[in-house]
Amino acid sequence: MSVALFFLLGAIAAVVIGYPLLPGQRAAQAAPVLSDTEIEQAVNRLRRAPSASGSHCPTCGAVYQAGDRFCVRCGSTLPQPGAEGPLQASAPAASITPACPSCGAILREGDQFCGKCGRPIDAGEVA
Repeated sequence: MSVALFFLLGAIAAVVIGYPLLPGQRAAQAAPVLSDTEIEQAVNRLRRAPSASGSHCPTCGAVYQAGDRFCVRCGSTLPQPGAEGPLQASAPAASITPACPSCGAILREGDQFCGKCGRPIDAGEVA
Protein backbone atom coordinates (compact mmCIF):
# COMPACT_ATOMS: atom_id res chain seq x y z
CA MET A 1 0.00 0.00 0.00
CA SER A 2 2.75 2.46 0.90
CA VAL A 3 4.61 1.68 -2.35
CA ALA A 4 1.48 2.50 -4.39
CA LEU A 5 1.01 5.74 -2.47
CA PHE A 6 4.67 6.61 -3.08
CA PHE A 7 4.30 6.11 -6.85
CA LEU A 8 1.01 8.03 -6.92
CA LEU A 9 2.56 11.04 -5.15
CA GLY A 10 5.58 10.83 -7.49
CA ALA A 11 3.30 10.86 -10.54
CA ILE A 12 1.37 13.87 -9.21
CA ALA A 13 4.63 15.74 -8.55
CA ALA A 14 5.86 14.94 -12.08
CA VAL A 15 2.63 16.29 -13.61
CA VAL A 16 2.75 19.47 -11.52
CA ILE A 17 6.37 20.11 -12.48
CA GLY A 18 6.10 19.00 -16.10
CA TYR A 19 2.75 20.55 -17.10
CA PRO A 20 4.10 24.07 -17.70
CA LEU A 21 6.84 22.58 -19.89
CA LEU A 22 4.41 20.94 -22.32
CA PRO A 23 4.27 22.43 -25.85
CA GLY A 24 1.63 25.14 -26.26
CA GLN A 25 1.85 26.33 -22.67
CA ARG A 26 2.80 29.96 -22.25
CA ALA A 27 5.12 31.16 -19.58
CA ALA A 28 3.61 33.58 -17.10
CA GLN A 29 4.25 37.20 -17.94
CA ALA A 30 6.26 39.13 -15.42
CA ALA A 31 4.47 42.03 -13.76
CA PRO A 32 5.90 45.46 -14.57
CA VAL A 33 8.29 46.69 -11.93
CA LEU A 34 7.48 50.18 -10.65
CA SER A 35 9.58 52.22 -8.29
CA ASP A 36 8.12 53.83 -5.18
CA THR A 37 8.50 57.24 -6.83
CA GLU A 38 6.46 56.17 -9.86
CA ILE A 39 3.74 54.79 -7.61
CA GLU A 40 3.60 58.01 -5.56
CA GLN A 41 3.38 60.10 -8.76
CA ALA A 42 0.50 57.96 -10.04
CA VAL A 43 -1.35 58.29 -6.72
CA ASN A 44 -0.88 62.07 -6.74
CA ARG A 45 -2.19 62.29 -10.33
CA LEU A 46 -5.28 60.31 -9.32
CA ARG A 47 -5.86 62.50 -6.27
CA ARG A 48 -5.68 65.69 -8.33
CA ALA A 49 -7.83 64.39 -11.20
CA PRO A 50 -11.38 65.73 -11.23
CA SER A 51 -14.04 63.18 -10.44
CA ALA A 52 -17.79 62.97 -10.66
CA SER A 53 -18.11 62.63 -6.88
CA GLY A 54 -16.68 66.07 -6.08
CA SER A 55 -13.43 67.92 -5.63
CA HIS A 56 -10.45 66.54 -3.78
CA CYS A 57 -8.25 68.19 -1.15
CA PRO A 58 -4.81 68.96 -2.66
CA THR A 59 -3.12 67.95 0.61
CA CYS A 60 -4.73 64.62 1.57
CA GLY A 61 -7.05 63.76 -1.34
CA ALA A 62 -10.29 63.71 0.67
CA VAL A 63 -13.47 64.61 -1.23
CA TYR A 64 -15.01 67.95 -0.25
CA GLN A 65 -18.26 69.67 -1.17
CA ALA A 66 -18.70 72.94 -3.03
CA GLY A 67 -18.54 75.82 -0.59
CA ASP A 68 -16.17 74.13 1.87
CA ARG A 69 -13.22 76.34 2.74
CA PHE A 70 -11.35 73.80 4.86
CA CYS A 71 -10.73 70.07 4.41
CA VAL A 72 -12.83 67.91 6.72
CA ARG A 73 -10.05 65.32 7.07
CA CYS A 74 -6.81 67.32 7.45
CA GLY A 75 -8.07 70.87 8.09
CA SER A 76 -5.99 72.52 5.34
CA THR A 77 -7.35 75.51 3.40
CA LEU A 78 -9.09 74.50 0.17
CA PRO A 79 -8.82 76.36 -3.15
CA GLN A 80 -11.78 78.67 -3.77
CA PRO A 81 -13.20 79.19 -7.28
CA GLY A 82 -13.83 82.91 -6.72
CA ALA A 83 -15.75 85.21 -4.44
CA GLU A 84 -18.75 83.56 -2.86
CA GLY A 85 -21.76 84.95 -1.10
CA PRO A 86 -22.63 84.32 2.53
CA LEU A 87 -22.28 80.77 3.75
CA GLN A 88 -25.49 78.79 3.67
CA ALA A 89 -26.23 75.28 4.84
CA SER A 90 -27.23 72.93 2.04
CA ALA A 91 -29.90 71.22 4.15
CA PRO A 92 -32.15 72.52 6.90
CA ALA A 93 -30.61 71.97 10.32
CA ALA A 94 -32.59 69.53 12.42
CA SER A 95 -31.99 68.60 16.02
CA ILE A 96 -30.67 65.18 14.88
CA THR A 97 -28.32 66.58 12.20
CA PRO A 98 -24.84 67.22 13.63
CA ALA A 99 -23.67 70.81 13.29
CA CYS A 100 -20.42 72.63 13.95
CA PRO A 101 -20.45 74.15 17.44
CA SER A 102 -18.62 77.21 16.12
CA CYS A 103 -20.46 78.20 12.92
CA GLY A 104 -23.46 75.85 12.74
CA ALA A 105 -22.48 74.23 9.42
CA ILE A 106 -23.84 70.76 8.74
CA LEU A 107 -21.31 68.01 9.53
CA ARG A 108 -21.06 64.59 7.89
CA GLU A 109 -20.16 61.41 9.71
CA GLY A 110 -16.38 61.07 10.01
CA ASP A 111 -15.58 64.79 9.66
CA GLN A 112 -12.59 65.72 11.77
CA PHE A 113 -12.69 69.43 10.85
CA CYS A 114 -15.54 71.77 9.94
CA GLY A 115 -15.65 72.34 6.18
CA LYS A 116 -16.82 75.95 6.59
CA CYS A 117 -14.79 77.43 9.46
CA GLY A 118 -11.96 74.88 9.88
CA ARG A 119 -12.59 74.20 13.58
CA PRO A 120 -11.40 70.76 14.77
CA ILE A 121 -14.33 68.51 15.63
CA ASP A 122 -14.12 66.10 18.56
CA ALA A 123 -16.05 62.84 18.34
CA GLY A 124 -17.96 63.76 21.53
CA GLU A 125 -19.24 67.02 20.03
CA VAL A 126 -21.00 65.32 17.12
CA ALA A 127 -24.10 63.52 18.37
